[in-house]
Order: sequence, then C-alpha cells, then structure tokens
Amino acid sequence: MSTPAKPQNVCKGCRSRKKKCDGNRPSCSSCTVRGQLCYYERSDRRNLGRDRVSGHVNGGIAINPTIRDWNSWPVDEIDALLGLEAHETIPSCMAGPQFEDSHEWIMSNNELLGAAVQDSFPANVNLAKLQNIGSHTPHVPTPLTSPPELPELPEILQLIDLFLAKFHLYMPIFHRQSLMSAIESQGIQGVPPVLLFSIIAVSSSAHPDSRIRQSQRIWYEEAKSRVSKDIQLSQHVLQTLQAAVLVVYLGLAMVDYSPCIVILGEAWRKTVAIGHSYGDSLRKMIVESLGTQEKATWIEREEIIRTSWMLFIMDRAMCFPIGLMHAIDDRRMTIELPMSEHDFQSANEPVSRHSSRFSHNLSKLISTIRDNSLHGVANQLQYIILVYTLIGRISEALDAADDEEERIERIESLCNHLIEVRLMLPRSATELSFASYDEFTQVLWLNIALSTCTILLHQRPLHEGESLDDTGTEMANNWPRCVAAARASIAALRDASRVSIDFVSNAHIPCLLFSSCRILMNEYFCPSKHQREAGGADGGQLPMGRDPKVREDLQVIASTYARMKEEWPALGKKFGKGMYFYLHQGAEFARKSKVAGARSLVGVCDNWGTIPDDYKLDIPS
Repeated sequence: MSTPAKPQNVCKGCRSRKKKCDGNRPSCSSCTVRGQLCYYERSDRRNLGRDRVSGHVNGGIAINPTIRDWNSWPVDEIDALLGLEAHETIPSCMAGPQFEDSHEWIMSNNELLGAAVQDSFPANVNLAKLQNIGSHTPHVPTPLTSPPELPELPEILQLIDLFLAKFHLYMPIFHRQSLMSAIESQGIQGVPPVLLFSIIAVSSSAHPDSRIRQSQRIWYEEAKSRVSKDIQLSQHVLQTLQAAVLVVYLGLAMVDYSPCIVILGEAWRKTVAIGHSYGDSLRKMIVESLGTQEKATWIEREEIIRTSWMLFIMDRAMCFPIGLMHAIDDRRMTIELPMSEHDFQSANEPVSRHSSRFSHNLSKLISTIRDNSLHGVANQLQYIILVYTLIGRISEALDAADDEEERIERIESLCNHLIEVRLMLPRSATELSFASYDEFTQVLWLNIALSTCTILLHQRPLHEGESLDDTGTEMANNWPRCVAAARASIAALRDASRVSIDFVSNAHIPCLLFSSCRILMNEYFCPSKHQREAGGADGGQLPMGRDPKVREDLQVIASTYARMKEEWPALGKKFGKGMYFYLHQGAEFARKSKVAGARSLVGVCDNWGTIPDDYKLDIPS
C-alpha cells in the first residue's frame, strides 16, 4: 500500500482530483495508472526569486517589462515544467551567479546521480559511474595563460565548408546560406565565437593539415568553456544552443562524457525555458528576458526546432548504452517535427508547409509520420527521431518496476510498434539502392538503430528451469531475430562500404553497432542449437559449432572500429578495446550473457580500461 505524501509533496493532478498522492517521482502511481501527466507545484520554493518577479496575477506571473536578464525568470512556473524537485536549487541559467545548478539523473536502479555545474569543466562533478566509462581517460590540458584565438578568416571559411560537407548530415541544424552569408559579410564578427570555436573543433578532425588537427583539443576545450558560460546569458541564444549540440557531439566522439552530459542538460533546460520544446505556453512571459525577437524568422524557427531534436537524440544516444536513464522527458513535448532538408536550405520560406508535431503517444506519432510519408513531406531526420524515441521507450521498459508481467506487456507492445515502424518506412529510407547519395550515411545510421531496437526487444532471458537447448522457450523463439538483426546491420555496412566509408565520421554509429557486435560474439562462441545441428548435418561438424559466416561479420566490425580509430581515435579505441575484451572472455561468458537477456548489453564498461593500447583484434577460428 502506498504511503500518502506530505501535503507539500502532492502532485497537481491528485490535488485537483482531491485524491491521495504517494508523491512518487517523476510520476505518482495515480497519474501513472490514469496515463496522465504528473508534475508538482512549487508553492513553498523558499521565496527564491520572488524579488525578481513583479507579482502574481490570477494565479499566473506578471513579468516586469523593464527586466532584461535571466534573473527575472518565473521560477515556480519553469520549475514545474522542468520537473525539478522542491529541494533543488534554482538553475544557474535562471538564478544568477550566487546560485549553483543541480540536476538529478535517474539511474536504472532508481538512484539519483547529481552533478554540480560550474564554469567549463566542473571540479566536483559527482559522475562516478560516467567517469569509468570506456578505456579512454579524457585529457584535461594545462590551463592556458590566455584564451586561444580563432584562426585567420580563410582557415575559418575552409573549416566551415568542411563541416558542412562532412559533418552537417549528423547535426543538420544550420541554414547553410545564412551561416556563410553572416561570416562572409561581417567576418568573424558575424558569428558568435562560441559557435565558431564549436564548428572548427568538430571539422578540424578531418582537415588535411596536421597543424590544424592538433589544435582540435584546444578549440574543443575553449568551445566547451564558452558554452558553459554563454548558456547563462541572454545574448545569441540560438547560436549558443547550436554550439552546445556540436560540443556534445564532439564529447561523444572524444569519449569526454561527464561534462558533455551536464552541458546537454543545461542546453535542454534553456530550450524548455524559451518555449521551443514543451510548447509555447511560457514564450510570451519570458521572451523579453531572453532579449530575442518575439517572432523569429522561419529560418531561426526551424533551426531551433532541429537543435532541440538533436539534443533529444544525443540524450537517448548517450544514456541507453550504459543503463543511465535519459534525462529529457518527452511526455510533455509538443515540438514540431523538422521540415525536409530541401525546404530548409531554400533561400525563401516554403510557400506551403505540412506542419506536424511530436506526440508522446507512440501510435499517434507513428501515424503522424506515416501520413507525412504519404504526403511526401517526411524525411530521414523524422525517421531517425522516431527510432530514437523508440529506443528511449525500450530503455524505460527494460528498467521497469519489478512487475514482470507489466514489463513483458510493455515490451510486446513495443515489438508491435517496431513492426509498424518497419512497415511504414519507405525503401528510400532503409535501402541504399533507393536513397540519394547524400543520404547514404543517414540510411546506414537508421538501419543500425533499427537493428538495435530489434536486439534490445528480442534478447529475452532464460527463466528458471529452462536451458539453452530447450525449444519453445521465450529465448529460443526470439534469439534468431537478434542474430538476424545483427547480421542485417553488417550487411548494411558492407553495402555502404562499396561506395564510401564516410560513415565512420558519424560518432553515433559505434555505440549502436556494438549491440550487434555483442550478439554476434555470443552466437559465435555459443551457437544456437539449430546452428550446431546444421553444422553437423553433412557429417562435417564445425569446431565447437562456430559459423564461419558469423566470423566474417565480426571481422567487418573489427575493421570498422579500426577505421573509426583513425577518424575518432578515442572512440574507435574505446569500442575496439570493448570488442577485444569480450572476444577474450570465451564461450562460458558468452553463454552467461546470452542467458541474461537484453540487460546484459547495457552497463558501464570500466573493465575495458585494462586492455593495453597495442591490442590486436583477431577473431579466433
């Protein structure tokens, strides 16, 4: 029986219904059963910020129009939207320098992971679980006596061109003509330094000049520092959020997770506060505090929509592999889906736009994107958003309460949704032979993400009294689907490699691919019963029943990580060491991993740090 909450810890829904509330976070039991949104009012917020607000009007908040800084924000209302606990401190971007920010990340074991946000690289970040991720320890350079300077304008233009040509597909948040026009007409003064440092930090990794490549770490640290500071200001808000996307992406590529997850959280808070992520209800109240135009141009509006979506994607991408529950709550998101890349890059606003919004209801979201596809207005980015939404729901289902029946019911429902998604997607979204060349890397990205969904949903654990040789078990029925999905990922890799290996610059792919890698290693060392029988059908059973075709697939993955190590050294090395680690665990470990189910695929990888840097990936025969 749930324990009634204290009066000050009753959600708004239960209070209005005059029902008992157990005060559970992020959603109380009553609202969960009803399928309704749940959030808590801030009536006892220790009066922080009251002197910054002119007064309450009819239960709302009236903003003093003369106040132009972030200290004037309506703390209670924004806290309610952000879902902050009553004991949390006001975010630094809303409170002033005398307050520190604190956000709490829900772990898979329902514990809270706190992180204090200070200037550029928090000195007291309590991210112990994150700090042990991977084998690479991020290098923190010795503080410079003076901030680094931007390179000369010709080099900046060259680096921007390189970014737009090579990396923009993975972060399509810029209107190319507007960006180039701003810097060509006004020089480096046309674009805020925070954004310039972020762009050149990303694109420098692919520059042919070693001098520029060696500057990447310095530019990255400067971009990270500037984002952490500028995120609290009211100037160039959109460009700061765009810079945050680039910094988080680069942190993912450089295995610098801890500070970048904190930056991601700060950037999302700001998008929420300016009303672009959870609807426009607060926009009129705070637009003057931001110092932005109340009516943004269509280009600015689309850029902030895309920037918000990239933060959402990166939140899911960075959290699910290590069992860290994502921080962005999509239950209240009403943000519009992005328009097509062709329309977005036009010089003039599209005459007619088929506008559609995100829905937390997965069936409704799938239906919306299906309708967009039928009308010819869906695009690859919308499909990727849909699949990452599904990944987030799968993570929630895997971390569901101890009620096994409820967990199985949620997973089966998500399996049905995955079937809907696969049947809805046009061939141009999933097959390279039907896609335009410009979208090849996105098609591969989408395929591997879909395979990851299949694997997480269908790797079922063995139950008590069952064995791997039993037929008809939940695991026996679903394991072939995992293997098929993993092999489909490798087939897509092979197909893409016939034309180009540009996909290795996509920092999202290595982690998604590792799910397929784990499945294939488990199948190779601990083959399915039908595979062992097939191996000996002609009297020539394979050694230990290992399938040479699976070995070939594993070799493709090993080669892919080796190539990624050239593009992103820390990221390629991290997953190369991970593959080396599991290859040397042997058949018994593979059997245990196979028996454990999908949860064995997620978690921290601190053991990989024991692998020497001169490791060699050899697939045993």
